[in-house]
Amino acid sequence: VVIGSPSCALRRLSLRDNSIGDQGARALATALQTNVMLEELDLWGNRLTQAGRQAILAAAKCEVFMEAGPLPPQMDPALDVAADVHSRMRAILFDWLSQVHTGTNSPLALDGAPDPQDLLFRTFTHLDVYFAHRPVQRLELQLLAVACSLTAAGMDEGRETEISELADWLAMVTDGDFTSEQVKEKASEIRQELGSQLHRPTAYTFLRRYLRKTGWTEQ
Repeated sequence: VVIGSPSCALRRLSLRDNSIGDQGARALATALQTNVMLEELDLWGNRLTQAGRQAILAAAKCEVFMEAGPLPPQMDPALDVAADVHSRMRAILFDWLSQVHTGTNSPLALDGAPDPQDLLFRTFTHLDVYFAHRPVQRLELQLLAVACSLTAAGMDEGRETEISELADWLAMVTDGDFTSEQVKEKASEIRQELGSQLHRPTAYTFLRRYLRKTGWTEQ
């Protein structure tokens, strides 16, 4: 596989809609283990099982997009409000999250992110995917929002101190309504519930690609 070659200089690769199965996923994972140049890999529209997805995600050192396409429209009956009110609540929640992420007191894990806008849009996407998966009680919205922020920060095993510090700060911005442990538990539930749906391109992903194509940025 060319991407496994030491001389491979590809930064972005699209393999979407190629009928790749788990055998191909294993070959791709082997090649990705030695590739440090690739930055983005599109794989949606293939025939990967959960095992194939996990093999690729475990090996890749780049951002991998596993899923794409519109989310199924769903009104959350637990909210017990009209659809236009639900949309307004979502807009208010997203506006509050934007202030949380861009505030002057944001911790290093948010403020020092390679691309804070990317982190914010991933948080938005995680929220929308979760809304499409299950109904959410109104009182849970703030907890869900900060837990999606923790999930979007990409905190891996071995970084427990950073996870705890960020969870502490995210709990604090809820004005004490939720604890750090509740934030971490909800983030764990989100990862379990959404699985490969966490690896979706966002609107910001495509905006960046458009800007690169038109010469506005090289990032």
